[in-house]
Amino acid sequence: MHHRYRPDDTQKFVVFLATGITLFILILGLMLFAPFLHPIAWAIVLTLFFYPVYQKIRLLLRGKEGLASLFMCLLIIAFIILPVFTLLGSLTNEVIRVYQEFQANIGSQGSGPLVNLRAYPLINKLLFHIMTALKLHDESVIEQIISELTKRLSESFVAQGTVVFKNVIGVIFQGLLMLVTLYYLFKDGGRFLNEFKGLLPFHDAEIERFSKIVSDVLYATLYGNILTAVIQAWLGVFILWALDFSAPLLWGIVMGIATFIPILGTALVWVPATLYFFMVGMYIKGAILLSFSLLVISQIDYFLRPYLISGKTQLHSLFLFFSILGGLDAFGLLGLILGPIIIALCVSILEIYKLNYLESPDNHT
Repeated sequence: MHHRYRPDDTQKFVVFLATGITLFILILGLMLFAPFLHPIAWAIVLTLFFYPVYQKIRLLLRGKEGLASLFMCLLIIAFIILPVFTLLGSLTNEVIRVYQEFQANIGSQGSGPLVNLRAYPLINKLLFHIMTALKLHDESVIEQIISELTKRLSESFVAQGTVVFKNVIGVIFQGLLMLVTLYYLFKDGGRFLNEFKGLLPFHDAEIERFSKIVSDVLYATLYGNILTAVIQAWLGVFILWALDFSAPLLWGIVMGIATFIPILGTALVWVPATLYFFMVGMYIKGAILLSFSLLVISQIDYFLRPYLISGKTQLHSLFLFFSILGGLDAFGLLGLILGPIIIALCVSILEIYKLNYLESPDNHT
């Protein structure tokens, strides 16, 4: 039996082969960039965050893109990179100190947590009721549970901090790669974006609509959520430091991260801290922390955040919360910012699909 030659079959085979070769080449290209994902991703995040500042500086320098990009890189080194390294070192030392103090308190012979807190009857009474409710009558069990939880938490924080100092050369190299990428993203990012838009299989009006939605979601995520979290974190550090609370830097940063937790938010930190002050008899400090938290820190969510994201498409708090958890699990510290950005892009794509295909006039005829 002889098969009849059909041009359509040959054309399908050519298309299939071309598609396979194209995908193979693209995968190889992605593999080349994969080892440098973190510096490239950090450069993209910083560019998105500070691009409005770059545009103003470029305007002041009369359109000199290279000089403006170089100036922006120097500003980021001076006000972002160096302070972050200093902050990370201080945070690591603070976590180690807190863990060592805790171990010293519960590790001394013949003194359990209830014995050590006899000076604070309210805390003693609270712990007694908790142990009774949980049917725990052996203080050593409480010590073992708390010690294990604290150890795991401390090891996790210390591991993130010390990895920077153990791989100094690698960190410097990655930092240089990030700065080089950052320079060219500031300088040529607009052209890169236009080239990318030209590859999209949409009409110009659809591309502009897509760009607007992506811009709104990213703006709401970066400025409405991440920036307000940073502000609340620093306010938390300030008030805890002013009140001489133990490890203010650590708990202030935890407060900033807690802003993404639905319902609880920053109260996850300042409520227990306030209760602690009242229980140990520091009523003035407790009242100051409570007032500052209610009147200043918590009000950021009600005034600054809505002002920053007014009229913008924003992520639901639940999506934002899980995007941060998933981002931390997948990318480490980078995921704290990259997670919400990825979800923001996903929401943008779904919005475009909804506008173009579900709500288009053709679907209602």
